[in-house]
Amino acid sequence: MKRIFFITTIIFFCFACKDDQKDDLAKTLNKPVVDLPESLQQIVNEIKRDSSNINMQLELVQQLDSLGFQSKALEHLDKLISKDSLNNEYWLKRGQLCKVLEDTPSAIKAFHYAARIYPNPISLMELANLYSETKNQKTISICNQLMKMHPDGSYDAQANFFVGVYYSKLNDLNNAINHFNQCIEKDFHFDDAYIEKGYLLYNNKKLDAALKVFQQLVAMNQTSADGYYWIGKIYETLNKKNEALKNYQKALVFNDQLKEASEAINRINSK
Repeated sequence: MKRIFFITTIIFFCFACKDDQKDDLAKTLNKPVVDLPESLQQIVNEIKRDSSNINMQLELVQQLDSLGFQSKALEHLDKLISKDSLNNEYWLKRGQLCKVLEDTPSAIKAFHYAARIYPNPISLMELANLYSETKNQKTISICNQLMKMHPDGSYDAQANFFVGVYYSKLNDLNNAINHFNQCIEKDFHFDDAYIEKGYLLYNNKKLDAALKVFQQLVAMNQTSADGYYWIGKIYETLNKKNEALKNYQKALVFNDQLKEASEAINRINSK
């Protein structure tokens, strides 16, 4: 694959030290003015010296992304893609940026291109994730592809998880639970599989079964704030306030930013 590299005309006015330029960037992004790190300028200087350095080009995009400038990162990435449209890493990163910007159709399109160029596990899992969340039946074929390409079973847990989410979104309880169980069998420490399975059971008013799932989760991961929160929620639904409070409080021990647990404690104490 032939790759073409280039340097943009220096690139984002945010790299200059002038306050008015940073103000302009902040205004464009609807962000407050920030002090941009020196490492960003160093990356730009490196690109000036060697415009063919793909690692620096992508590092620039990563830095902008980490600073919250996803739109500017996307602008630069699109210029790179226009010169090298067969670069899997560019399309993969484009999808991740679009996902952060909550542009799901564009993210799916980007991950699809990335997987067509080079179907590595990351591209396939990103695509499966969004397909499952949008109830797209292609979830199943993508996950089958992922498992077929890795017959050692190294991605079976992830594939079963995404298929489980797909069926969960359709409220197909039996198929969803079956795939979440297969995920847990493949990876006992797959927290999200317990959470999705327990939530689905709770949502279908199978409270005893849901409680067992979340109890299994906290037995496996004793610092799972989500696990304790859901145990508390189930006890609250069962009108067992003391048990509910204890578990909501445990949830806050491991995640003091879990506002749902704080709100639940206040709700119970106010009654």
